[in-house]
Amino acid sequence: GGVQCPNSSALQETRSCNEHSCTVYHWQTGPWGQCIEDTSVSAFNSSANWHGEATCSVGMQTRKVICVRVNVGQVGPKKCPESLRPETVRPCLLPCRKDCIVTPFSDWTACPSSCQEGGDTVRKQSRHRVIIQLPANGGRECPDSLFEERECEASPVCHSYRWKTHKWRRCQLVPWYVRQDSPGAQETCGPGLQARAITCRRQDGGQADISECLKYSGPLPPLTQMCQIPCQDDCQFTNWSKFSSCNGDCGGVRTRKRTLVGKSKKKEKCRNSQLYPLIENQFCPCDKYSAQPVGNWSDCILPEGKMEVLLGMKVQGDVKECGQGYRYQAMACYDQNSRLVETSRCNSHGYIEEACIIPCPSDCKLSEWSNWSRCSKSCGSGVKVRSKWLREKPYNGGRPCPKLDHVNQVYEVVPCHSDCSQYIWVTEPWSVCKVTNVDLKENCGEGVQTRKVRCMLNTVDGPSDTVEDYLCDPEEMPLGARKCTLPCPEDCVMSEWGSWSQCSLPCNGSSVRERSAECLRQSDDGKPCPAATEAEACTLNKNCYHYDYNVTDWSTCQLSEKAVCGSGIKTRMLDCVRSDGKSVDLKYCEELGLEKTWQMNMSCVVECPVNCQLSDWSSWSECSQTCGLTGKMIRRRTINQPFQGDGRPCPSQMEQFKPCPVKPCYRWQYGQWSACKVEDAQCGEGTRVRNISCVVYDGSTEDIGKVVDDEFCGEIEPIIDGDKKIILEETCTFPCPGDCYLREWSEWSLCQLTCVNGEDLGFGGIQVRSRAVIIQDLENQHLCPEQALETRPCDDGQCYEYKWMASPWKGSSRTVWCQRSDGLNVTGGCLVMRQPDADRSCNPPCSQPHAYCSETRACTCEDGYTEVMSSDGTLEQCTLIPVVVIPTMEDKKGDVKTSRAVNPTQPSSNQSGRGRTWFLQPFGPDGRLKTWVYGVAAGAFVLLIFIVSMIYLACKKPKKPQRRQNNRLKPLTLAYDGDADM
Repeated sequence: GGVQCPNSSALQETRSCNEHSCTVYHWQTGPWGQCIEDTSVSAFNSSANWHGEATCSVGMQTRKVICVRVNVGQVGPKKCPESLRPETVRPCLLPCRKDCIVTPFSDWTACPSSCQEGGDTVRKQSRHRVIIQLPANGGRECPDSLFEERECEASPVCHSYRWKTHKWRRCQLVPWYVRQDSPGAQETCGPGLQARAITCRRQDGGQADISECLKYSGPLPPLTQMCQIPCQDDCQFTNWSKFSSCNGDCGGVRTRKRTLVGKSKKKEKCRNSQLYPLIENQFCPCDKYSAQPVGNWSDCILPEGKMEVLLGMKVQGDVKECGQGYRYQAMACYDQNSRLVETSRCNSHGYIEEACIIPCPSDCKLSEWSNWSRCSKSCGSGVKVRSKWLREKPYNGGRPCPKLDHVNQVYEVVPCHSDCSQYIWVTEPWSVCKVTNVDLKENCGEGVQTRKVRCMLNTVDGPSDTVEDYLCDPEEMPLGARKCTLPCPEDCVMSEWGSWSQCSLPCNGSSVRERSAECLRQSDDGKPCPAATEAEACTLNKNCYHYDYNVTDWSTCQLSEKAVCGSGIKTRMLDCVRSDGKSVDLKYCEELGLEKTWQMNMSCVVECPVNCQLSDWSSWSECSQTCGLTGKMIRRRTINQPFQGDGRPCPSQMEQFKPCPVKPCYRWQYGQWSACKVEDAQCGEGTRVRNISCVVYDGSTEDIGKVVDDEFCGEIEPIIDGDKKIILEETCTFPCPGDCYLREWSEWSLCQLTCVNGEDLGFGGIQVRSRAVIIQDLENQHLCPEQALETRPCDDGQCYEYKWMASPWKGSSRTVWCQRSDGLNVTGGCLVMRQPDADRSCNPPCSQPHAYCSETRACTCEDGYTEVMSSDGTLEQCTLIPVVVIPTMEDKKGDVKTSRAVNPTQPSSNQSGRGRTWFLQPFGPDGRLKTWVYGVAAGAFVLLIFIVSMIYLACKKPKKPQRRQNNRLKPLTLAYDGDADM
């Protein structure tokens, strides 16, 4: 939306130069210095604007101007003409200040609208703003506060209600007519009723309306209960005394006493200590507690406000969290009965603390920029490069490196132009021609000339300093030696050849170029001088060239001075290239008037590094469990600004957890049912009873709990397994002899999911329990009920795989069981049809001598015996295999060959060690011939055929030789030895 840039014609000015007469003295200027603010120069404000564009303050630049004499150096300023002295001061525009710009604050985050449990946690709301422009050129700095937080107004506390029961009042007799539903006299002893007061209280103890408890706390507890007022015939006692004091040792006993009162002292039944004990003992409470660590360690947590600000260039939000922190593990406290108690009993605040270290992030470290390299071309347009190399890689979430090459370097490339005439070859004059083949009469003829060739720096005043030869073009290096002819007195003398003429373009081979020389002296004998002109064809890339423009590669994005990111410019340069690929001076292309169609500048952007900015950690959440060992608190943070470019990346940890202090869990739990009690009978229908007890547990479903005093459950509504209806008595059946009956319900099975190949199909799980039928008399089986099954849905199951496992064989048996994929041995789960055999005994059993049952469950003979099978395929007997005994050379009786039956399982009787015996057993353990037997038979057959063939050839009559009738020569007589081939 800014003002458009001026046309290109307005960006260039032209003026005449060097209009003065040439002198040996001239002014030489240095580079302009930095733009410095100058408030006194205000007249330039208007002239510095382009098309009314708003400008900043005007500054001033200065430069050094000296008077120089050619080939001498600096001299006094009076030597140079004052009228031509260049300006030493000029106005300039200072870059505009840029103030930091931030967005307005966002809206406050919402406070919780609903009531809060307990009301202890302070809720906060926050708002933030974002930097959209960083300060530059001395502009106003950004504000320190980008995030604000304030406490929310107090939310109403959610009240919870409970019933409070008061002490039972004195036992009151119930009138007899009420009990018997008929009029009668009142009794002074016997059964009565006790009443108590019940009030509704808030959790904080305040009085509440009874309707609140009826609404939120379940039914009203019992207001009355049965009691007993002792009659005169009853035994009467004093109240129990207080328990005696304990001595402090675990395992001690304390006692309390009571005594008989009045006439009860004389009654025999009252003095029965078994029925009416007068002393009651109780174990002393043990004050020995043990603390145990539970659960995992928390994350490493830094103390509040421990953050280190990075040194160097300050980038908004550039903060690293590292250093020494602490991690926590919860502690559980147990009494001597392994019951969970409050952690304060163990004199512990509930945690084990341990120091930990969060490693600090280390950024990518590069070296400083190297010096610029030389221009890649000594003639024409090229590039120059500077680089940084990697010193240290980033770790622990440090800022990443820019894109590096394969040798871990980053480059900056800018175009450059080397003047083709900057370095030139300079030759000295040729030496005198030295004749190599000297005529004794005359010093003339062919010889050699030499000269020095040097590479020199070319300046305005001509070649100045000698430089290294590689700076000049080696292809254009002049010759340092040549042949020459020193004319004799009578010879024609010619001048040096002149320069070649220019070849006309294009170079198509049809044009020629020439050079000429002059005849300086005619020969004495009148012979004409050689031709004064020489011509050669113009050949492409030999002596004739085409020229065309080319462009260099783009430079890297060039920013303004001191800028590290933002908008910049990429540039490239024109180059004039000869048809043989060599870069030459631009004048060759300019003389041809070639068209320039390339764009030399292009805008670019270097992405600014933006560090990841995080919110502050939230407050710790409520504990995930109200009690138990596994509760944990969590705090979180969010990403306010993702990182960009080479900014610091966001850490991976966006939430931390910390274990909650361990609190014991309490619940009401049923005790065991009593035995079924049948009134006035031995069997049949009766009743059984049970109690409820307060138990402490660790909050897990696996902990069955340990019984504690009921006062620990005083604030807990009696709900067992989610059911508010407490059943302490039920009918039962004591089976009579011969009856069949159902057993108690089994425990619920594990939650079984519907799985295929170890993956849940999403149908949910199911649990099963059953009641087994006990049949005492099979005659009454038809009267028995069916086995009862119950199912219920569940969702905490896992997918398991089941496979059969087997132990090694021990004889003919082994153990086979089903194993679940988690390593648990189970009953059921594996497919019965794939169950491996646990017994491999043969049927019928192997009763034959030297026979045993193989793994294939077939009777087999031992080694050294072969099977004799019956017609039905069963083993009939094991027969000893005949064995050939071959004595060795060491045996003195080696000339005796015997064949006898040997039992290979019995030890050899040859104990002398003077010879060895090989047992040739043609049959294998399965009764079949061994492979070597077939080999021996085949070899014997081939040998037999060979012997027969040799006998046949030896006994065959030879053919008579045929005589030649017309043979004039005497036939050769051969001695025939019976061989047919002869």
